[in-house]
Amino acid sequence: MRNQDRRRGIMTNQIRRSPRRGRLSEFPHELLLKIVSFLPSKDVVATSAISKRWKSLWKEVKKFRYDATPSYPHTFQMFALFIRSRSNVESLQLKLNPNNSRQDIKDLVNYVVARSLRELRIEMLYKSFEFPQSLYLYPQLETLILEKLSLVDIPSNVSLIGVKKLHLLSVRFSSDESVTKLLSICPLLEDLVVRRSTYTNVMVFTIDVPTLKCLSIDNTSGKSRPEGVHGFVINAPSLRCFSIKDTFSNYVRFGYMPELVKASACQHCL
Repeated sequence: MRNQDRRRGIMTNQIRRSPRRGRLSEFPHELLLKIVSFLPSKDVVATSAISKRWKSLWKEVKKFRYDATPSYPHTFQMFALFIRSRSNVESLQLKLNPNNSRQDIKDLVNYVVARSLRELRIEMLYKSFEFPQSLYLYPQLETLILEKLSLVDIPSNVSLIGVKKLHLLSVRFSSDESVTKLLSICPLLEDLVVRRSTYTNVMVFTIDVPTLKCLSIDNTSGKSRPEGVHGFVINAPSLRCFSIKDTFSNYVRFGYMPELVKASACQHCL
């Protein structure tokens, strides 16, 4: 019994002397960077006060988020200055309000495009948005997410040549043809997400993309069905994964999809 008690005492002392486990600062460096990248950019720099381990961590972050709600004077300009101090910006997420000028947005996007931008998300709170010229013929941008904005018509002879993933979340277009035009200038598009709402004014959403492999449609937001023919035309011969939730369309047409291996549908069409 004495030997057993002695062994227990030795083990207890070892545990007491061992460093505490589960502390955030003991996580691997790459994991810490990932954690910081999920924070709003105004909080990223503040993490430097946590400990010595965190002091310079924020300088390695390449993913930045800006939220203009609530809005304070000059916050966007301060954020833009902060971004201009970065040498590499791989992901930029902007949640903007009507007080943010179109030119300021263009200037910021043009700058990050020159800093290896791969993902761009813009939420405009129902304000018009025009693609900056720098996005066209820029091969490194792979993911483009547009939310709650009115998209200005796209000029002729342009291309989003690197975009493989496109999300259109409650986006307003000038016409049905504008949707077709946008999709046609994405020659490498593989993943498309469409979420319609009462703000989306397109009647027939034509998705004619030969390279598309994954398509997700959500048309469940709203209180009443619009008048006339409204729905989707889908022609995607390379499609492998498809899901649709639709409670408002009265017209849905599919083309030949020989590669389809996974599908999910929840529809109540009239």
